[in-house]
Amino acid sequence: MPTSPKRTKKRRKLRFPVIIPGICILAGIIALTVFLIKGCVSKKDSSPTSSDASFSPAARTENPGSDDSDYSSFFGHKAAVKETCSLYTKSDDGFVPSGTFEGGAILDISDDQQMGLVAIADSPFYIHGDSLAESDRWYRNETHLIPYAEEIVTADAYHLQDERGNTIANLDRSDRWQVYVKPSEQDSRYGIRLQNAVYYIDQSEVVSQEAAGTETSLSLAQEVPVLMYHFFYSEAEGGSRVDGNYVEVNELDEQLKYISENGFTACSMRELQYWMEQRAQLPSQTIAITIDDADPSVHQYAMPVFMKYGIHATNFVICGWQPAEMPYELWEMRENGMELQSHGFLTHTGGCSGMGHGGLLMCMNHDEGVADTRRSFDYVDGGFVYCYPFGDINENAESIVRDGGAKLAFTTEGGRITQAMDPLALPRVRVTGGNGLKAFAASIG
Repeated sequence: MPTSPKRTKKRRKLRFPVIIPGICILAGIIALTVFLIKGCVSKKDSSPTSSDASFSPAARTENPGSDDSDYSSFFGHKAAVKETCSLYTKSDDGFVPSGTFEGGAILDISDDQQMGLVAIADSPFYIHGDSLAESDRWYRNETHLIPYAEEIVTADAYHLQDERGNTIANLDRSDRWQVYVKPSEQDSRYGIRLQNAVYYIDQSEVVSQEAAGTETSLSLAQEVPVLMYHFFYSEAEGGSRVDGNYVEVNELDEQLKYISENGFTACSMRELQYWMEQRAQLPSQTIAITIDDADPSVHQYAMPVFMKYGIHATNFVICGWQPAEMPYELWEMRENGMELQSHGFLTHTGGCSGMGHGGLLMCMNHDEGVADTRRSFDYVDGGFVYCYPFGDINENAESIVRDGGAKLAFTTEGGRITQAMDPLALPRVRVTGGNGLKAFAASIG
């Protein structure tokens, strides 16, 4: 039936209110789609990856957000992960969700922020700045080990652990890492470098081990002198040398300057343990520095000099002589590169008639000695190295520290250590105050 002009005009009037909103809605949908597409594509940029790791191609990328908050307060500092959160790696096409960081992990943050993500120092990883909290830690990470010419390839999912076996990250991709520490029968983990520290991947999560380049051309350590200090003093403040165990602070400065300027590496006790177990490589001019008793003069005079040169040392603490709660001075030394290990809890005393200098472990009941040793390791928060009180050692003492969990133990016998030695009867090189720099240089050269 033909439509009259009058009815057509009326119908057109009805259509316009419907058509116009429809066009607007359609345009809005198109604009939103374009916006979302742009948001999922990042500007192309090269991926800053660790020199010791390579990563699988990105399966998918995403824009983790448009957070423009300023997280620069974390730059150059340590930060704690507040709770389990996503970690990202960076590809040419954007950021790739690659797993999670565990809550409580301590991370070094570099000065790289993009779209709310901040970079983890000396690693290929990023984390959202809002997932971090300020940390009261400031210790410096150190890696003195020389990597092997080997790489491991991980499974499609694996975990990164810290030294104590705590998981710090869960990765959901297959990666390659250069090997710094090899597994053993007692420890099934590979050590890799991350954040200039050694982290670990269990052997069960490794699918292959492959050659990586050529063997190092660096000369490797065949023996390591472990220096033994005791007390320090300052002549400028009226102090004087009581005996050869006392080293004047300027003399210490001269010695550490010599170490710093002549290519020596002062390793940690964990690095020394791995080297002794033939699981890791150290450079040829490696030394270790130990200080017995944790006398207050170490914090007052020695710590500032060690900090000045950035040289690592180990304090052997007589734990039972300290307050029940670890004093701040010990904490501060540990944060500044002077690790804490055990000099016994209540065993630095007499009690063995006619035996040695009075080291109680020589005649102590085995179970009591093991309990004392474990208590001392707990006091220094995860200790694994023991220094025999007065240097006294016999079969009873060695059996006690072995069953107490010691991986290394030191005497006061003179000499340098080699990998063939008993790890629980290691010698040291005594530093005698007033002997002069020439004698010191000869003792480590």
